[in-house]
Amino acid sequence: MTTEVRLAVTSEKGLMENLLQLYMYDFTEFTDVDINPNGMYNVFPDFDSYWEEQRAYQPYIIRVNDAIAGFALVKETTTETRKYNYLAHFFVLRKYRRQGTGKEAAIYLFSALKGEWELYQIIRNVPAQKFWTKIIDEFTGGVYEGKIENGRRYQTFWSR
Repeated sequence: MTTEVRLAVTSEKGLMENLLQLYMYDFTEFTDVDINPNGMYNVFPDFDSYWEEQRAYQPYIIRVNDAIAGFALVKETTTETRKYNYLAHFFVLRKYRRQGTGKEAAIYLFSALKGEWELYQIIRNVPAQKFWTKIIDEFTGGVYEGKIENGRRYQTFWSR
């Protein structure tokens, strides 16, 4: 299987909105989010920024053998003390999980966007914690920082 990760284009905004519905549905296993009166999940408040400010907000489509397999949303974040890539959301369709798709996509992103990275998993999402610990440990050779804060497990590391 061939995994491809590429920036989404504006014409794929609707596709990404559809994928977000699947992501949000999967995520309800770990959250208390409900659907709205229209039977859909609300999109993220900053979702439009991924299409309007693509320098700092980067939407990626993940494909396997040219079939849609998931997405990643990355933000370039700047504070007074640091600038880093923040992996805001990452989703692989169930069909493509446990086949290396998520690992290949994550390593592609970490390698393509050099510099500091940060991501987190909510404490209740133990499968995601195991996945990210394994990927980050392998990618960094075990050189990363972790912390637990406000019900989230954070990892920070560098891609050089």
